[in-house]
Amino acid sequence: MLQFKVCLLKQFFNLIANIKAYIIQVVAFIIFAIVALTFSGCATSETTIYQEINNGDGFFYFKDKTISNGSAMRVFYYKPKGFTPDRPILFFMHGADRKAEHIPRIAADALEKFNILLLLPEFSEELFPKIESYQYGNVRTKPRELWSFYLNDRIFRFVRQITGTRQQKYYIWGNSAGAQFVHRQILVGAHEFIEKAFASNAGVYTLPTNGHDPYPYSIKGLGLTNKDLKEIFLLNFFVLLGEEDVVQDAYFLKSKTAMKQGLNRFQRGKVFYATAEREARGRELEFNWKLITIPGCGHEPNDEMSRKVISLISDSQN
Repeated sequence: MLQFKVCLLKQFFNLIANIKAYIIQVVAFIIFAIVALTFSGCATSETTIYQEINNGDGFFYFKDKTISNGSAMRVFYYKPKGFTPDRPILFFMHGADRKAEHIPRIAADALEKFNILLLLPEFSEELFPKIESYQYGNVRTKPRELWSFYLNDRIFRFVRQITGTRQQKYYIWGNSAGAQFVHRQILVGAHEFIEKAFASNAGVYTLPTNGHDPYPYSIKGLGLTNKDLKEIFLLNFFVLLGEEDVVQDAYFLKSKTAMKQGLNRFQRGKVFYATAEREARGRELEFNWKLITIPGCGHEPNDEMSRKVISLISDSQN
């Protein structure tokens, strides 16, 4: 009998040991899972409601389905001290150098004065390689749901959640490569949340006509209907051109097809606008776009161009 009890005790202790080992394995697995989620690309909380946009300049991370391998892009911002839910939100699209971090600080005084929240998505070369992913929006390489041009809408919806803004739409301004992004965002139909759009000094354009050269040089291949173009031409879209932007610098596209649009950015901008106006009239569609040229302005926006954009945003708030 004693031997039998000893045997039972051994089995009982073995069972306890096995249970402890199993618990240790489960705990280790849970810890590993937490660590993996935390460090795979970026923390899981980076696009949750727990993020904040504080006064002054800063950035937050934003994950999106257009970004591969679970990484996240940085979205820089500047929030004025007096920003309230009724004040406008402005996206600014950077140039081909992909440099965005310094812009909020440069624009800080004007943003404080006019109480505008600035958002500046960073389309880094690492996450959005080459011209195909940024300026051309992946239209030729990926399905529509992965086009870069719809990303701003998702950022805007996220910002609405974390700021409590009452704004239903946003403003967007792009210069140079950023202007290429802005006008193509409009032309592909990603304009649901845009109040006003500004494209200044783009290097090359997608002409709003089914021309001989397909996208990105025209809308040929995008499958736009007359109804689509009616909506596009009704948008509050401003083409801004520096009258001194006539230099063919290192970023100036000189392909045979691009050169058909003009010898410099100023010429190309006027060709783009004239083509759009002619296309609208030919289709008997209302045309609401505006062309604004800025004397003394080169490729980078000068004070007069910046004042013009801010005044056009402020007009909508009155």
